[in-house]
Amino acid sequence: MKFLDKIKMISDGLDRVMRICTAMLAAGFTILIFATVLSRYVFDFSILFSQEVSKLLFIWSCFLAATVTYKRMAHIRFEFAETFLGKKGVLLTDVLIHSLSLVFFGLIFVQSISYVRQIWETYFPLIGVSQGWLYVSVLISAIVFLFHNTSFLMASLASLDKWNADEPAADRQV
Repeated sequence: MKFLDKIKMISDGLDRVMRICTAMLAAGFTILIFATVLSRYVFDFSILFSQEVSKLLFIWSCFLAATVTYKRMAHIRFEFAETFLGKKGVLLTDVLIHSLSLVFFGLIFVQSISYVRQIWETYFPLIGVSQGWLYVSVLISAIVFLFHNTSFLMASLASLDKWNADEPAADRQV
């Protein structure tokens, strides 16, 4: 099995896990918020910990959902330049963008470790859980982004290599 196939397999597996986790987290905070509103206005009783727990669940679901969106390439992307660049220009641009994104996600990973360490000693007052768990979601997302982006970068490099091998020398002018 080639390296590209292994990375793609890991990326696909992580995507399945992220989709399941996102759905469960979103369902969790939706049910919790509904129960909180119901208990407050119908039963005149407040669920005290609901704000802190729903904040944790919401932030985790947002960051995990971002990885799912990225894997599907459903994020914002400017494609108007593709008509001007041609096939090779688009392939080169994809390699550049995925390379820069790899650096960006790597920096997010490194900085999130630093930030989690700094904030770990602060706690949510009602549930007594470290506020660092809010930022662990960034760390986990960065790892998943790195795998997805590596898969995209390797695929772009393979497409560029294939294009160079398939095109006759006369047709390769940019």
